[in-house]
Amino acid sequence: MTMFRLTLVLATSVAVAACSMPNPYSSQPAPVKPADPVTPSQPQPPTPPPVIEMPTAPPTPVPDVRNASVERLVDGLANRLKQSAALNEVAGPVLLNPIRNNAGSPVDTQGLTSRLSANLSGQLNFADGATVSRLRQQLAYQGGRADMAALVRLGKQSGADYLLSTELSRSGSTIKLQGQLMELASGELLWSDQVSGR
Repeated sequence: MTMFRLTLVLATSVAVAACSMPNPYSSQPAPVKPADPVTPSQPQPPTPPPVIEMPTAPPTPVPDVRNASVERLVDGLANRLKQSAALNEVAGPVLLNPIRNNAGSPVDTQGLTSRLSANLSGQLNFADGATVSRLRQQLAYQGGRADMAALVRLGKQSGADYLLSTELSRSGSTIKLQGQLMELASGELLWSDQVSGR
């Protein structure tokens, strides 16, 4: 029975101790500050639309290149090559690269290249056009660019020993046609000249 009494005394002391502990929920709540009454604000004036600055006037378009002017340049460049001593060194077929148009306006480069070929046909032996055309299509299909290394490779594959390349450019109202003749085996530049006009 002593065990029962001991348990009863122990349970009573625990209950009394629990009653004497402070209650965490009995403390005062935090004071709440009453909200200030909201006064209606004054309506804001509408915001003005954004100001869009107009761009400056576009540049004046580049005037078209007259074909007659460029044809005179092609004839002049062909005559300069005919008068050059480098023409005597050419002993094999020549790959004629189409005139590259960097003039900034449309030009019939195919017709001008044909004109240059006709002017020089008595003095130069040009590579077979069908072979060159087929090789150009392969180069374009393979995604190749017409840089100088690709042109040299194209010339060698077509059986040409020389490369004649020309470029049309513009500076203001002056049109310039530049040409150069290169030996493919050595990369030596045999002739380079330019003609200009308006």
